[in-house]
Amino acid sequence: MGRPRKTDGLRPTLVKRGDRIYAYETTSRIENGKKVNIKRYLGVFDPETGKILEKDESRCAENKRKVSEEKAFRVIDDLQIGDYGGVYLLDEIQKQIGLGKDMFRSFGSVSKPILAASIALTMGRPRVYSIENTMDHTWLRRYYGILESMDSGSMTDLTESIGHSQANIDTLFSFRLERCDEVLCWDTTTHGTYTSMDGLAQYLSVNKDNEDIEQFKVGLATDKRGIPVMYRIYPGTLGDTQTIKCLFDDLEELGMKDAIATFDRGFLSGRNCKDILDRERKFVMPGKTDYKVFKTLLTQFRQAERKDMRFNDHIYSVTENDLGLSLAVDRSSTDGTAAYDFTLPGDDGHGKDGMLKAYVCFDSESYNDQIQAHKLMVSDIMQKASKIECRDPVKEFGRIAGKAARFFEVSAVGKKADVRVKKNSESFFMNRAGMFILVTTPDVAWPEAMSAYEVRRLTEQAYNHSKEEDRRFRTPNKDRLAGRMLLRFISVMLKCEIAARIREAKMENKLDVATCIDAMNTISARKYGNCARLTEITKLCRTVCSALKVDVPADVREGMEIYRQEDLESLLQPE
Repeated sequence: MGRPRKTDGLRPTLVKRGDRIYAYETTSRIENGKKVNIKRYLGVFDPETGKILEKDESRCAENKRKVSEEKAFRVIDDLQIGDYGGVYLLDEIQKQIGLGKDMFRSFGSVSKPILAASIALTMGRPRVYSIENTMDHTWLRRYYGILESMDSGSMTDLTESIGHSQANIDTLFSFRLERCDEVLCWDTTTHGTYTSMDGLAQYLSVNKDNEDIEQFKVGLATDKRGIPVMYRIYPGTLGDTQTIKCLFDDLEELGMKDAIATFDRGFLSGRNCKDILDRERKFVMPGKTDYKVFKTLLTQFRQAERKDMRFNDHIYSVTENDLGLSLAVDRSSTDGTAAYDFTLPGDDGHGKDGMLKAYVCFDSESYNDQIQAHKLMVSDIMQKASKIECRDPVKEFGRIAGKAARFFEVSAVGKKADVRVKKNSESFFMNRAGMFILVTTPDVAWPEAMSAYEVRRLTEQAYNHSKEEDRRFRTPNKDRLAGRMLLRFISVMLKCEIAARIREAKMENKLDVATCIDAMNTISARKYGNCARLTEITKLCRTVCSALKVDVPADVREGMEIYRQEDLESLLQPE
């Protein structure tokens, strides 16, 4: 603290600059053991009167800084800028597929923030609980007129409230299933979590990512274009085959009666086929060569009468075979229920408990690709094996070769590995290359089976889009999990729709989902007062709009509804 002198007040310090003399009040204080002088400006000194003229507060540096800051904030408040094109693109697409309409019929007014959050996930690729930044730096909040906060706490409340509303979620699924026809593909995957999620997550001895954390299972159904239409969450230890029963129970409850259900080969078993036959449902599953009957069919293919069949401008050699089901007398299913064996004509009890079809197909183009890939794999592993030098070369070779180790014979010679290709296993591969089997109900023709088989690949792509997001779920609450899964489901649906349109436009070599969204986000919206405009639209943006069948944006939109205007009348009608 400054100490005044023993005079009639503090004496000002005068400093002359140019033709003016400035007066300062000088005091001192002790800081860290040292004397520090402190100056405070008093005003201009008039030598004629000997007085200090009072300073103009409006001209002081602090006041100038405040005026400058106020002016700067005023300009920022008036000028609004945000990435616009991605929001516009995703909104146009969701309206074209009727997503916003179905969501409004399912969730009412809360459907708008749910869709906005899902679009933010699609566009910004953040985690569910950190989308506020995407909402703010894009035009998304203004596009839909969203006033609610999307910060972490708000998203926690929103997702938990969604999770409490399973009936609303099921209603959305029923509307999406109404738009789905012909084919429905089902597959499952596991997700890791760091919490037990109220007992839903469980440890698995084997999981797809080899993670030492608890897992829960997600089943996903897609239509014939690979667009997700519904999902279910299961405990981590529930077997894949058990989810088939749950799926058909859901389809009956949600009102979907006619569609060919297609599954991956992991779902194939006599028990599952019998259950589906009893429900009088159509299905397609790839056959597995570890079943004796399918090995027999592949062996008989060379001598059987084949037909050249055309599908998607591609020729396949095909044989059609009767496949039966017979009750197994010496074993039961893993869940304790009766097991069923596959049978062929001539086997004891052939078809006693049901009849199926098995199409054996040969693809000459795939044959060449598989042979080439196999030879490259053998060459690569042999090259790596030649460099092995360790205490246990056989174990090291097994680590390097993985599942391909079955094609090799290996022994240790000191620290080196002596590796030879098994002739029988390689010839077996050559005989099976390019071939696959489709197991179907008797009323499914080969073109229908192939169409369903193609959807299986598209479902895998849907899972790949899902895996782009953070696969770790950090919530201990299964209701919040259900809410987050809905947001991700809608996001994946939009990504898959874009991927399908790119594929249908034959633009896979030029565009992908991320490229389309990023390119459209180069279009910004700028608004000052009542004047709004879009920035320049590039050639790539026009290409994206053309490929995805969306009009090029022409104006800046605000306060939009999530459904089309022509849908309004049907939405106002009572259910």
